[in-house]
Amino acid sequence: MVNTTIKALTLSAILALSGAELWAQDAPPAMPPAPTEAPTADTNATRAARMSAEIAAAISEYSKDMAALEKQIQDKDISKEDAERRRKELSKRLEDRLEAIEEMAEAWADNLEESIENLELNLGDNLKLNIEPTEPKKKKLKKQIDGMVLLLGTNQLLGAPIGSNSNEVYSGYWSPKGAMASTFGLYFTSQGRLGRSPLWARSGWGFTSYTYDFGQNLLQFDPPTGGAYELVPSNIELRRSNLSMTYFEIPLSLVINPSRRGNGLSLSAGGFTGIRLGGTRQIVYRSEGMGRVTENTSGNFYGSLFSYGLQAELGYRRYTVGARQNFNKPFNEAILPANLSSDSQPNFYNASVFATVRLF
Repeated sequence: MVNTTIKALTLSAILALSGAELWAQDAPPAMPPAPTEAPTADTNATRAARMSAEIAAAISEYSKDMAALEKQIQDKDISKEDAERRRKELSKRLEDRLEAIEEMAEAWADNLEESIENLELNLGDNLKLNIEPTEPKKKKLKKQIDGMVLLLGTNQLLGAPIGSNSNEVYSGYWSPKGAMASTFGLYFTSQGRLGRSPLWARSGWGFTSYTYDFGQNLLQFDPPTGGAYELVPSNIELRRSNLSMTYFEIPLSLVINPSRRGNGLSLSAGGFTGIRLGGTRQIVYRSEGMGRVTENTSGNFYGSLFSYGLQAELGYRRYTVGARQNFNKPFNEAILPANLSSDSQPNFYNASVFATVRLF
């Protein structure tokens, strides 16, 4: 906004003699037509017309320059710093030109008999140049994150669930020392933001495979002891002896992620539930005359029909690390005969430490 104070009689002469009127408008006033013949004398009318033309020309030039600058900003052809510096230069140039016109008017007014002091001509209030800076756009929040998640981890068979008085690693054949048990999962997930808050709700569905490593022990079915199954030491050296149980699972979690795009640090906690699809027992050993032998057997293996538990994750971008605790026992003890020894009974729970990555 440029404020110019001139003597009142000058303004009266400009407006009365030239008939020029500066009102609020979307475009600068037009230049007055050039006279067909040069005036014989520099009268009050010609002076008023000349000053009116000077004001109109200054504003017109300023408007064109500012319009060009706004186009550069919209096209991103100029940086914010350069645009701000250019805007100040154009405003200063307009102010200098109006001050020069003011000096001309004051010199003219000095020759007049009457004047009124301190009448303010405020161009900023009476002339809309249509160059007001636009308000900054609100930053958009990402509302949905969908994709496929791969889970890889290791598990331990604990003698009691987390939070009880005892959670030592079970020492029987079911969890031998040096065993490499694992957890593998593949899920399709959908994560949605709750309003404009940092809270997200995550749901999904997928498959989880829990693999139990028995070391140098064999999982036998219908053994002579009368039990439905049990683990016994192998009389040959085993390369692999494990059991994989696969479940269809549905995880549900509440996620805290304050980043605008959902790519920052996140913390999630929730639960999961699933139903058994089946399992596979695998034994690998070397036999004289046969070489490497691999035996795969499919079945339910008295596994628990349902899986359920809690899990928590700490993540960054598409990666997380976490832990989960199953509250279902891996095997269904209801169908086991009571004469099984305590070393054979699978009275433990599965706990997993894992890492995930969102593939897409």
